[in-house]
Amino acid sequence: MIRWLGGLFGARTAIEASRDNPILRSVVNKAAAIYDQIPLRDFITDAGRDELSRQLFLEINGICNAADPIVACRDKLVNMMLRFASYQVLIIPPAPEKDPSGLRGQPGITGELKARLVEVVQKNDSLRTEMYEATESRSYDALWKVLQRSYWQSNWFLRTFDAARVELNDVEKDHDWYHLFTHAACANQEHVYRWELDMPPAFAEDVAKTASFAYAIFSDIVLSGDENPVTEWRDYHKDCDIPMPTFDLETVG
Repeated sequence: MIRWLGGLFGARTAIEASRDNPILRSVVNKAAAIYDQIPLRDFITDAGRDELSRQLFLEINGICNAADPIVACRDKLVNMMLRFASYQVLIIPPAPEKDPSGLRGQPGITGELKARLVEVVQKNDSLRTEMYEATESRSYDALWKVLQRSYWQSNWFLRTFDAARVELNDVEKDHDWYHLFTHAACANQEHVYRWELDMPPAFAEDVAKTASFAYAIFSDIVLSGDENPVTEWRDYHKDCDIPMPTFDLETVG
């Protein structure tokens, strides 16, 4: 990644910046490793990759040079998580297909929306704007291709911001909050899409309204700066029958 950035900014700028800040250097290296692990290259050109690399470097650099890097990192991570979730719930396949995310079957997440991509795009304002600007075709295949590009781009940025968060030691030792936040954002986003499509909630009827609200405020708790978002979130809802995810938070993808 430093090599790409060297060509964009001048090798000295990128390399010296990483040398002067060990966190920046570590996160940039992890971003490059993440890129190598995902199929984003299948959906963008080399020029597109260079532009995204430049954007991501500036985001990482902004975090490292902020007055409060943890606050800056959380802000970027939350915004990207919400964007990522808007794609993730449309990528998850229905059973019995394999779900690499590990999210299907958890409270509020079904895998039912993938088949209804065209309808979701038609109903959701922000998704419709993004998709229709990217392709003139309204076919499922065309929209699916754009969706995959957006999904993997947000995946790259989100995982890089999470790497920065870990480098900054913004973690909970007993139960880190990143994976639970991923579930909360996705469960809430599926709830929104289902409402727009006049589909029944994926939660039990007696807790649907409470659950969707509960998951929606997880992002507010993260942004509030609470040192232990999971603890705070669970304490806030301890007297409610909110369904909790049952996956292993340390291993879910």
